[in-house]
Order: sequence, then C-alpha cells, then structure tokens
Amino acid sequence: MNLKTAYEPYFKMGAAISRWNLHIAANRKLLTAQFNSFTCENDMKPMYFLSDENTKDPAKYNLAPALTFENATPYLDFAKESGMPMRGHTLVWHNQTPKWFFHKDYNENEALADRETMLARLESYIHGVLDFVQTNYPGVIYAWDVVNEAIDEGDFRKSLWLETVGRDFVEKAFEFARKYADPSVALFYNDYETAQEWKRDLIIQEILKPLIEKGLIDGMGMQSHLIMDHPTMEAYRTALEMYGALGLQVQITELDLHNADPSEESMHKLAMRYQELFRILAEAKKTGKANITSVTFWNLLDENSWLSGFRRETSYPLLFRGKCEAKEAYYAVLEVVADKDQIDQWKPDYPEEDFQVIGLEWNNKEVNTMQEVYDFLKECGTYYLATVEGDQPRVRPFGTIDIFEGKLYIQTGKSKEVSKQLQKNPKAEICAFSDGRWLRVSGKLIRDDRIEPKVHMLDAYPHLKAMYSAEDENTEVLYFEDATATFASFGAPSRSFQF
Repeated sequence: MNLKTAYEPYFKMGAAISRWNLHIAANRKLLTAQFNSFTCENDMKPMYFLSDENTKDPAKYNLAPALTFENATPYLDFAKESGMPMRGHTLVWHNQTPKWFFHKDYNENEALADRETMLARLESYIHGVLDFVQTNYPGVIYAWDVVNEAIDEGDFRKSLWLETVGRDFVEKAFEFARKYADPSVALFYNDYETAQEWKRDLIIQEILKPLIEKGLIDGMGMQSHLIMDHPTMEAYRTALEMYGALGLQVQITELDLHNADPSEESMHKLAMRYQELFRILAEAKKTGKANITSVTFWNLLDENSWLSGFRRETSYPLLFRGKCEAKEAYYAVLEVVADKDQIDQWKPDYPEEDFQVIGLEWNNKEVNTMQEVYDFLKECGTYYLATVEGDQPRVRPFGTIDIFEGKLYIQTGKSKEVSKQLQKNPKAEICAFSDGRWLRVSGKLIRDDRIEPKVHMLDAYPHLKAMYSAEDENTEVLYFEDATATFASFGAPSRSFQF
C-alpha cells in the first residue's frame, strides 16, 4: 500500500512538479507510483500565459491579450497521456504577472490602464486559458486556483490588481472563471498562513462568504507551507473546520514542512509533525467537519524544494529524498490510515539512467543551448551581472537579454559605471535563479557599436526607447564571447556548455 491507495477513501494525494521533474524519468515514475494528482509548480502562472506579442502590437491586443501555451503544454500532455488529474495553478496573482499587463499600451512607461480596460483584459485572459485547456485537454484539469494570495496585512493586498480594478477584482475573476469553466471544474481561492486567526477570519468574511452567496466558488485552498513550530496543530484544525463549515471543498494545495536539520532526530520530529497533521486531515474528512478533496505536496523530493532558495538554507521538508527514497515521514503519514503490515516498503530500483535529464536540449546545440540560456533569463526577468573594478567585484541587477545574429547580448548605457568597468576588463558573469534552478554564465562581454543590434535590442524592450536610441551616443549593447553556461539544481546534476 502506498500514498494514493492508502488515502483513496479520503482524498487525492498529489505533488507539484517542475519542468525538470518532467524530464527525469525517475521523477515521473515516483509521481505516477505514489500520487493520483499533480500541479504545475511554476509554468502555469500568469507570466507564462501572457505573450510578449502584447508589447509588440499593443493596439491589436489592447482588450484581448495574446496568450502562449508553450510552457503549459508539456504538463497538460503528460496529464493526458498518464491519465493523472491535474490542479490548475494559478489564474490571477499579484506576483509573476508582467507589470506591463497593467499599463496602457502594455508599456510600463505609460499610465496604468483604466478599470474597464483591465476588466476586459482579465475576462479575455481567463476565457482564453480555460478555452485552450478545455478544448485541447478536456477533463484533464479538475480544479483551478482562480485567485492566489489576495489578502495581506489585515486587508486586501496592495497590488496592481487592487489599484487598477478595485476590491472586487477577486469577485470579477471568479465571475469570469465561472462563466467559462466547465461545470465539472472546481474553482478555488488559494492563500498561505490560512490558520492565522486574523487572516482566516478576513478570508472567510471578505472573500469566501461573498463568493458563496453568488455561487462563484467551490473550494478553499490552504497552501500549508508549515514550519516545525508554526502554526500550532490546534490552530490548523480550527481553521480547517471553519473553512469546512462553509460547505466548500477544502484542498491542501502546497504542503511542505521546512526543516533545515537533516539529523535522524530532527527527521523523526518532522515525521511526527506530518503524522499529527494527517491525523487532523483524515479525522476531519471522516467526521464530515471538512470536505477535503485533495492534498498536494509542493514538489517530490527534498532536493527539488523551493524552500532552500526561499529560506536561504538547505531544507528537508518532504517525504522523499535523493534517488526517490522514502523518508521516515512517508511511513508516518501512511500509518495514519493503514496498519503497519499493510504498508509496502518503498524501495525504488530505478536504473541510473532514469535520473538523467532527458529532452531539455535540442538538436542544434550551438543555437539552442544559447536559446535555453536566453529563455531562462527571460523567464527570470531580473538577473545579476558581476564585473570587476580593479580588485573589487561589483554586482547589480540587470533585465535586458537578446539574441542577434547568433550572439547573446545585454544592453546598458556608456555613461554607467558598469560600461566603464567592462571596457577595462571585459570578463563578466551572470547569475540567475528560478523554479529551483540556477544559471551562471561567464565569459567576456564585447561592445558592438553597430546600429543593427541596438535596434534589435530596443525593439525587444520598447519601454527603453524613452531613455535610449539606437543612434544616440550613450546606448551600448555587448555580446558574450567565449561564454560558459552552467545550469544546476538540487534535484539534478549540473551541466555546462560553451557558446
């Protein structure tokens, strides 16, 4: 007996996965063996659906933003092929939504768009995403997080959604989602720290009850990023039962338990805390105090967890580690609903090649490895560029990246110190982080004074045209020469290549 079979009478057992997990056979095998639901960890957030085409032709897309599904499709394909149901995460969020989406002409240098424009964009965006998924992958997604994390500091979170639309942006998002979602798809509000008394009560009064009255919501998502001493299990139980009392489904959507101590004693304490939590969940389901319909762990392996980056210390927060090995916490969770003699020892014997990353590289290695670097830096939005000034290292955030004539370019101004440093010493290094992966690019940055690469760069970043021109004396573009790129993560071996 494993997780999905043991908990089948209670609720789905799921895990979030990243694009790396999809390309590692052992991770896919672990997912399908132990779980019967999954969530895309990052690639179905708003920034991955909203196309850069909007900034290139704002008049065409002003009220109906252009969408792209290239990041979501691999997960949807996997769900369809494996027959594993999927949670959609997330349609509306203050974070990981391009800032330009909220501005006139999709241009950050323009004023914020008015309410009616934003409502039109919001409806078109939600309609487009749901229509694509339901037309091409019918029945694959069984629940959507419609709005994520709208409450903060005692009120609605200060965000561009609040500023452009108003307090009813949550209601409007659910209104549009209900309008276009298949009736079988459950619609959820999702948030963190949902056991905190003030936040729990505010979510219930200001979000859930108004949406229930209008028939717009089906469930409450308790993210459940827990730590070893917070929240208390009693506070968690109280919140769970209060959400359950509203008649909504409850889903535990992003479960992990931060613990930076990998010692045997500490991992035993982790196991016992997980066991206590699952006793609460199983009891609430059995007694009808909360209609829990799924529990999703936030990734598969300790090494994949976002917490190590977020907490700035290595975290050991999940049920599996290393080469898909079960931790004590795995058995502790199973023992809540199964006798020990019913529990199978989990000893995966996956061959070594199953732990290799397969399918992320393309056939044309020279072009496409550079393309992978470009795609990753675009995904990050902001990266860090290190240069040298004498014997002193200098680092600063950067945001421009472009490919022109087979070279990887950045852009700055000749009047800036970074330009002066690079002219004295062209050696530089870029560092970026996203979705549990790191990228380092080292090499020489060479100035290109031609007009053409400057035009190409400014066309890629039209908001820069308010400050730079391809023909002025300040605009500078530089390309990498003799570059080495290295990708690394906790869950996969590092790999390097030159371009």
